[in-house]
Amino acid sequence: YDDCYDRAMRSFAPYPKAHLVRGKVPDTLATVPIEKVCYLSIDMNIVAPEVAAIEFFWDKCVSGAPIVFDDYGWKTHPLQKKAMDAFAAGKGVGILTLPTGQGLLLKP
Repeated sequence: YDDCYDRAMRSFAPYPKAHLVRGKVPDTLATVPIEKVCYLSIDMNIVAPEVAAIEFFWDKCVSGAPIVFDDYGWKTHPLQKKAMDAFAAGKGVGILTLPTGQGLLLKP
């Protein structure tokens, strides 16, 4: 991907509570000052950082928080589905495949 940080900064400028973090996942996760998450969307198109993100944010997600996995149901991304299914099984929850190809998990 091209360097889009400056463009992202301009896009989020009207939202003073938005906090952009520059860098790679999982390297930057520990620098994210978030205690509670009410909605999480994971869409990085690469399995390892997506798994790192859900592992990092899981305990921060409040009960009922929707978690969307963008590439979950696509046949072109079987590793994402396999990894997220394994994560969900370990937590005793399931992931719903949406008609969009995304996966939806609700934090118990």
